Amino acid sequence: TWEKNKSSLQLSGSSSSESSSAITTPPTRIQEALAGLTVAFSLLSKAIACSAIVGVNPLVGLWSSVIMGITAPLIGSRAGVISGTAAVVIVPLSALTVTHGVEYMPLCIILSAILQGLFGVFNLAKTADLVSEEVLSGFLNGLGFILLFSQAKVFKAAKAGGALVPAVGMASLCFSIVQLLPLVTKAVPSSLVGLVVATGLGMMLKLPLATLESTAPVGTFSGGLSSLPSLIDFGQLRSMATSSSAVKLVMPAAISIMIIALVETLLAGKVVDDMTGKTDDADYDVPKRSVLAMSIGNLVSAFLGGFGGCGLIPQTVLNLKSGGGGPFSSISYALAMASFVLFFAPLVGRISEAALAGIMITVAYDTVAWSSSFKSIKAVMGKGGDGARVQRLIDLFALGLSSYICYFGNLAVGIIGGVVAQRGLHSIFNRVSKD
Repeated sequence: TWEKNKSSLQLSGSSSSESSSAITTPPTRIQEALAGLTVAFSLLSKAIACSAIVGVNPLVGLWSSVIMGITAPLIGSRAGVISGTAAVVIVPLSALTVTHGVEYMPLCIILSAILQGLFGVFNLAKTADLVSEEVLSGFLNGLGFILLFSQAKVFKAAKAGGALVPAVGMASLCFSIVQLLPLVTKAVPSSLVGLVVATGLGMMLKLPLATLESTAPVGTFSGGLSSLPSLIDFGQLRSMATSSSAVKLVMPAAISIMIIALVETLLAGKVVDDMTGKTDDADYDVPKRSVLAMSIGNLVSAFLGGFGGCGLIPQTVLNLKSGGGGPFSSISYALAMASFVLFFAPLVGRISEAALAGIMITVAYDTVAWSSSFKSIKAVMGKGGDGARVQRLIDLFALGLSSYICYFGNLAVGIIGGVVAQRGLHSIFNRVSKD
């Protein structure tokens, strides 16, 4: 679905990913299962943090990820894309819940899901073809640095507790294992090995490191059937849905969530295409199916008291780099997340936050479009006439503008602003050149 402007975007700055070869070997079921397990670990703290921002129980974020992870591949989302709790969705949602209360959350997510469904039904998903390589690179740059600096809180908390050096050490160890182990073997996901080694070594040395359990509310990692989600109060939902004032109140947040979720889900599919070097050639419209899968997943999540999510670019990158790429890796991640909550919660709660920070720093590093960004800079300094140089400058400006807005402002606005600026400036230049 990305026939035009097919990019050769490289998502990692490491020597192994800077090569021009794409990920072409089909993953085995074991590789997909291990990749899904790695992704589930990487989303644990994020799901809990998102729940805290919205003001709901930490389990809400965990089950939201489970539901999104299962519905996406079953309905036909792009293979390799990981869907789950998204911080970019939580920003507009939390603005609503903090001001007006969490009781408006189900209505907001349901309205957003309906809008997403309409977007898919009317086949508007292909408008993502408007996003060029430069704008996508800017989006990835902004997202990568947001993810990178979001880990600063782990080290600030460690410094306050007098454990900054151990935290940095374990995070660095985890990062190093993730980057270097694939040079030796790819039999197991390097991210999973790094997480286990860094956490285990911290426990053996009895380092004063914070764990998921120590930073979460009491009872979050107790496990058992009591952790299962329950249906929302449909009577309250009906009264809100028939209230024009309530609908008017939540609609701005619902529209913002719809736009951001659509953009990241569709771009996550493009990231898969770029990293694998191929598009999905199935006999159905993959972008449309991806949008409909996201819409249905959000509806189911909302009915069970969750806040849904969307396609996740960082976790999609992690999934592919860990050996995943098929639908089974998404289902594996969702089942692993559910198992963490129900059966292995006490064990999962002992995972070191510093080790998880090392994983997320790696994901952030791999998310930033280093190669594509440097390529745009080199193109401006390369040979060519004045006209070609101006066009390259416009492309570089679009990359820088979208990077800046995505990081300092809003991800959706950054994408739209980059597309409008790039196409508008190219149009103006072409007119001037003809005159």
